[in-house]
This record gives sequence, C-alpha cells and structure tokens, in this order.
Amino acid sequence: MDSEALARATDAERMIVFRVLLDVLEQPVLDGPQTIPLLHRICAGLVHASGIIRLACYIIVDDQADVLVPEFSAGLSTAALRIRRNEAGAFWTVLRDRTPLVHVLTDPATPAWLQPFRADIAEMVLFPFGAANLRGVGMIGVPEIGYFSRVGLGYFAAFTNLGDLTLSLRTMALRDPLTDLPNRALFLDRLAHARSNAQRLERLLGVALLDLDGFKQINDRYGHGIGDTVLQQVAKHIQAVMRPTDTLARIGGDEFAILFVDMLCLDDLEVLCERILEALRNALIPVGDGQVISPSGSLGVTVYPLDDGDSEALMRHADLALYAAKAAGRDQYRVHSLDLDEAIHQDFLTREMVKRALAEDRLMMYYQPIVMIGRGIVGVEALLRLSHTHHGVLTPSTFAAALDYGSLARMIGCFVLEAVAIQAEAWASDGLTAIDGGPLRFSINISAHHLLNPFFLDDLRATLHRHPRLAPSMLEVEITESAPLRDLPGVQKILLGCTEMGVRTALDDFGTGAASLTYLQKLPVHTLKIDQSFVRDMVHDPKDFAIVSGVTHVANLLGLKVIAEGAETPAHIILLQQLGCQYAQGHAIAQAMPAAHIPAWIRQYAKTSF
Repeated sequence: MDSEALARATDAERMIVFRVLLDVLEQPVLDGPQTIPLLHRICAGLVHASGIIRLACYIIVDDQADVLVPEFSAGLSTAALRIRRNEAGAFWTVLRDRTPLVHVLTDPATPAWLQPFRADIAEMVLFPFGAANLRGVGMIGVPEIGYFSRVGLGYFAAFTNLGDLTLSLRTMALRDPLTDLPNRALFLDRLAHARSNAQRLERLLGVALLDLDGFKQINDRYGHGIGDTVLQQVAKHIQAVMRPTDTLARIGGDEFAILFVDMLCLDDLEVLCERILEALRNALIPVGDGQVISPSGSLGVTVYPLDDGDSEALMRHADLALYAAKAAGRDQYRVHSLDLDEAIHQDFLTREMVKRALAEDRLMMYYQPIVMIGRGIVGVEALLRLSHTHHGVLTPSTFAAALDYGSLARMIGCFVLEAVAIQAEAWASDGLTAIDGGPLRFSINISAHHLLNPFFLDDLRATLHRHPRLAPSMLEVEITESAPLRDLPGVQKILLGCTEMGVRTALDDFGTGAASLTYLQKLPVHTLKIDQSFVRDMVHDPKDFAIVSGVTHVANLLGLKVIAEGAETPAHIILLQQLGCQYAQGHAIAQAMPAAHIPAWIRQYAKTSF
C-alpha cells in the first residue's frame, strides 16, 4: 500500500473510532445499578465498524477473585482468556503504572494468557482505567503490527475516559457515599462469589451483620452530622483490624455487613468477631466540646457451609443471630444455629400471644404489697399478668421476650400506666390508704425500650392528664439497669422529666450489675430496691448478708428509700429491720394478688406483727 493509500486508510480508521465514540455517547450511559451497557456498546461498536479490530473487551478487576475474566467483549471468543493474579505480570503493570501498553503477540515474551489469540491477533493494546476501589483494563486486538502507532493511541484515550466514567457510575451504584464501603448490592455480589469459592476450596465462610448499640441516642443527642462522623470512624476502626481478604459493607443506617472468607475452623471466627468488637470498645470518637464516645456493637454471624443456605438465607440467619446478640445484652456476638432458629421462632410466637392478649383484653394487673416493717402497708408493686386460654394466669417470666420488643413495649407500657391509674383512683375513692394516712404508692415496671422511647414522657403526662384525681406522687417508675446501659444520659434526662411532673423514680434489681454504684451517682432516683437474689439468701450466706447491709447503709447515707425484695420468711424481716432497711416486699408479707384481694389483705395485715 502506497503512502497516500495508507494515509487514507489511517484517516478512515480514525473516523470509524470517532463515529463509534459519538454513537456510544448518544445512548443512555447507565441502565440500572448493576447493568452497564456502555462498555458493551463500545466493544461491539469497534468490532462491528472496523474492518481491522478483531477483539475488544473490558476486564473489571475484582480484588476478591483469584482469576480475572472479561466482563464485556466482542469479536473473538474470550472463553479461554484467564488472567491469574500476578503482580509482576504485564496486566498488573498496566494497572500499577496507569500507562497503556502495546503487546506484539509474535514476541516470544508474550504472556501465556495472550497466547491463545496469536493465530488471529498480532498486536494488542492494554489501557487502564478506574481508581483504587474499582479499576479495570480495556483490551483491543488487531492482526496488524504497528496499527496503534499508525492510528494513534490518543484516538482510543476517550474509551479509557469512558471506562473511568462507567466505573464512577458503578461506584455510585455499588458503594455507600458516606463511608465509601461497599453497599448492599455489592456486598451481595461478593457474597455470591465468596460462597462459590468456599464450596470449591472447602473452606468456611462467615456472614456477619453488625449493628451499633445506642446509635439512635447518639443522633438524638449530638445531631446527624456527628452521627455520620461516628459511622465513618467506626468503619475505619473495623477495617483496621480486618484481614485484607475480608469485606466490610454498610448496608443501611448503622448496620454493617462483613464477609469472613477462607476460614479453616470456627476458632478463626471467634478470634475475628472478638477482634472487631474489641476495636469498637477501644475506639475514642470525638463528638465535639472535647467529648468522646466509645461505641459498642452487636454482631450476628452464620457460617457456610455449616449453614447451607443461599445468599438470602445466610443474610436472614445472620440477622436472627444479631437479634439474639442484642436480646442477650448487646456488645457481643451470637452464631446462628438450629437452636437459635427455634428460640427466635418461640420469641415470635410469644409476641403474637401477647399482641392477641392485649387486643382481647386478657392482660391484667396483680399487686404485691410493700410494707414498712412492723407498721403496715405503704404501697404496692404493679405486676403484669396474662390470662391464657389453656394455661391460666401467666407471669411475665413466660412472656418476657415481648415486654421489651419494639412498638409492643410501648403498647404494653401504656396499658400498664392506664390500668394502674384507674386502680389508684378507685382505691383512693374507696378510702384505701397507706399506714401514714396518705394514698397508696404504686410502683410501675417500665421496660427499657419504652423508657427510652421519645414519647415516654408524653405517655406519662397524658395518663396524668386523663386522671386528674391521681396525684403524680402516687406513681413510682421502676427501671432496671438495662436502660442506663443503653443510654445513661438519656435515662438521666427522662428521670428528671418524671421528677418535674412529681412522679417518683426507683432503681430496681440493684446490685446485679457492675455499674450499679455509678447509677447511684448519676441517676436522680428516690428509691433503691435491693435485688431479691441477695435478700433471699442473706439468712444463710454471709456474703449476701454483707451486700444487703452495705447497700442499705449507702442508700441511707444518700437519703434514698430502701426496699428489700424477696423477703421470704420472718427471719428475713427481722434481719432487715436490724440492718436499718425499713421497707420490704416478698412472700413473707404477701404474694402478688388481684386488685380485689388487696383491701381484705390490708385489714388482715394490720393484725399481724413480726
């Protein structure tokens, strides 16, 4: 071919490349979050329009894959094209140096993965695109040596830029914009790939869901801007202790998902889970004004192929394990099992039972007297009961799973507030009084979930408004330490709100947790209830006796009213009185009973002395 003809052919090739580029740009760039037709159109357009280009393909680099294959291609078959991970190879050199590279396939040094094309292609150009998180290499092959030098690599630079654009759009579709972690769609894609690899390599795969404990309170207290910062910092702290081969994703709100790949045994899983939870505990995240928080998280895990489910089932089982970790007290992990499945199912049935009982008016209140030792009644503790069609009256221990669950907790709490208010007004109208001549005081157990609900104080205020004859001081809200564990500042604020309304507050089950003394210091309560586990054995166990004695002494010094729960025998009553504990409740005094039995019991108790 003479020089003039060669120049015309070169101009024609350049025009073909230019027209393909224009044609591609006229079409929609993105069609759905996981489908990228742009790169396919480029490949097909080049091969179809050019009489020289025999192969065009794009390879997207998956850092989780051991072998890479073309994702979009046109022309010659790429079924035999397999690129194994080799950082010293030409493919990886192009990615690392971000510089196009032309390969002459007749060269003896041609990489093995290109050799299947030597019969049809003489020259192949590799050009990189994308960034560290998502990158790739485009390849164009022709049967003519010197083609790219003649036409000019610059004419193909636009296709590199289109690759950059495409991966940017894919990043937007598959990555969380706040943390730059994979989102749910990319995580599920990686899960499917990791599941296949685990099966082929006969290794274990861990699928975990992690939820931050008390994140809503962080948002409520410090604002969503600080909440976003916390999520970003949490992601960094978790990533810092993860293995490079594992995947961390943010799949929504404060929920993260993790893939633990290539595990040899379950001991590996324990180490990895504990490492992540410990990293959260040790994280100190600034939240403004010199304050820092140390977050915690709950982790639910399932293990493939011990759990031989598909991706959807694995995610669902990890979520069940996460629920179990939260129900067990948070800041821990749980592994899914068939026993856990049964427990979760049983919890569901329990919640449905309570919902039906609430709708059918089969929830009721029993009352256990609280007395001033040696004198008489001062109040009652309101205790929930459920009337079951076949099993009679059930105590809360049989439906505890429902009492602190989501919206059901608030529904039950509002029922209890209303039932107690009605009963308190009725007894006050009947002239039923405490030993000092004042009205009986009602202690009410409030679940942590309802107490921390933004509408709890509104619920309490509305109850008092509906019952104007109910003096606020007749009510005493009891909380257990599970509520302060979730959000101590939030509980402080709520208890102050109760006090401002005139409602008293009590710390129930005191002594059962390591944080109890801190609660005495931080929480504005009026009453301390010593847990029955200490009171019950104090007659025979010197350690329990010492604990009850110490708690009573401290409470008296702080000016708090002290009530001992679990006073089972006259011996308990005598010892409590000797220790300076003036108030008690338990079977030595009375069991919980329906409201209708209380007036007769008060009359009878007035004749009793210890």
